[in-house]
Amino acid sequence: MLIILLFLITVFLMPIRIIKVGNKSVISLQQEKHPHMSKKQIDHSRSSYFKTVYMQHRLLKTLRTISIVLLITTTLLIACALGIQFGLFFKLVPVNLTHLWFLSQSDSVRNSMLICASVAGTLAAIIWWYQYNQFLTLISQGNNKDDLLWTPSSILQRQRESYLFMLIMFMLIVYGFTILAVTNGIPSSVTPYYLPQFLF
Repeated sequence: MLIILLFLITVFLMPIRIIKVGNKSVISLQQEKHPHMSKKQIDHSRSSYFKTVYMQHRLLKTLRTISIVLLITTTLLIACALGIQFGLFFKLVPVNLTHLWFLSQSDSVRNSMLICASVAGTLAAIIWWYQYNQFLTLISQGNNKDDLLWTPSSILQRQRESYLFMLIMFMLIVYGFTILAVTNGIPSSVTPYYLPQFLF
């Protein structure tokens, strides 16, 4: 189990690092063209500009907010399903609260949460990806290499691929867990396999 967790963490850390390295590279390039500005000032200016783009395009801002809420909802549903599967609620939640529907040790509750997570996650991924592509189109218009807000297309492409990779991996995890649960591919939550005791 720990090996799987470490693998998943590594899978998501790699694209995150690519995105951060890309941002640092852009700031370094811009500092060469604007030596009178510090890296912190350049980063702040670019961040403020990106926020302004969303403020000026309310639809994109709304879609971004909706996608983030759906992603958080998906994550919480997956966490609750895992809690039911591994019997974590009986270790972490007071006994008098475990009778609640979403804390019950039930396969049907677990499966319902996973199905809802799959639907919410799919909507979140589609909406977020759409608004992100629209955002990239907006910030790439009218900028030249001397512009403080300019970002090389190669870096934008790598970052775009990194975000896409994370979305795909996230949804594969959600779909995989859901399919295994619904088809009884994993043990029943009534007789769960427990995590190592040193984790608690």
